[in-house]
Amino acid sequence: MPTNLKIVPRLLSVAAASFGLLAVANADAQAPATSSVVIPPIPPGQARVWIVRGSQPSDPLDLYRIEAVTLNGVNVGYSQLGGAMYRDVAPGHYVIASPSLALDLDQTATVDLAAGQEAYLKLDMLEWSGMGENNVDVVRVRLMPPQTARTAIAQLAFLGGN
Repeated sequence: MPTNLKIVPRLLSVAAASFGLLAVANADAQAPATSSVVIPPIPPGQARVWIVRGSQPSDPLDLYRIEAVTLNGVNVGYSQLGGAMYRDVAPGHYVIASPSLALDLDQTATVDLAAGQEAYLKLDMLEWSGMGENNVDVVRVRLMPPQTARTAIAQLAFLGGN
């Protein structure tokens, strides 16, 4: 049975175009709101650290910026604008940071957690003009009051837990 080889390039072109359209469509896909996700209780003997990044960019370029988050110097994930995530950790003393190029006193937050406790930390992007004409972004980490944090988190995209 003869095979028409002229159709193969066309099929490949159609397949490539379909994959391209699928990638573009998924690029704007949003994570579900935290309020629509079932968050499990804190495991026995653990504590929970929530990392929150507000939904208002200070700069249009911040929309797609992803920032590393560290607990005691160990990378535990990446925050995104308008998102919230949590990590369950052993009780103890934690320094939460989001490293950036400039040094600022508010780049870290320190918290002592007992079993069953939660801490809520907000990352804010600020511009620091301390380097002449070259502005450098600074990520500030601040503790949030629990009630304020819970209200904010419910409206943000859920970026995951442990």
